[in-house]
Amino acid sequence: EREIIRERTNAGLAAARARGRVGGRKPGLDEDAQRKARIAASYYEEGMPVNQIAKDLDISKATLYKYLRFRGVEIGKYERQACE
Repeated sequence: EREIIRERTNAGLAAARARGRVGGRKPGLDEDAQRKARIAASYYEEGMPVNQIAKDLDISKATLYKYLRFRGVEIGKYERQACE
């Protein structure tokens, strides 16, 4: 039974490809995400801490780094601050 479903699915995908259809999500960011990426990049380049940027934009740090990569921002290596 499972094999029959798999065969039908693959046949349908092949037929769609033959008609020029491609599956999956389009790459890139939506308008709101692009706006946040622009803001995040400017904050980061001004030297604002990553934690603060993420908190202000209400996004995770992982999403912040994704936005920075999208904008082509050079991400500096993390250096731990010495305690005084």
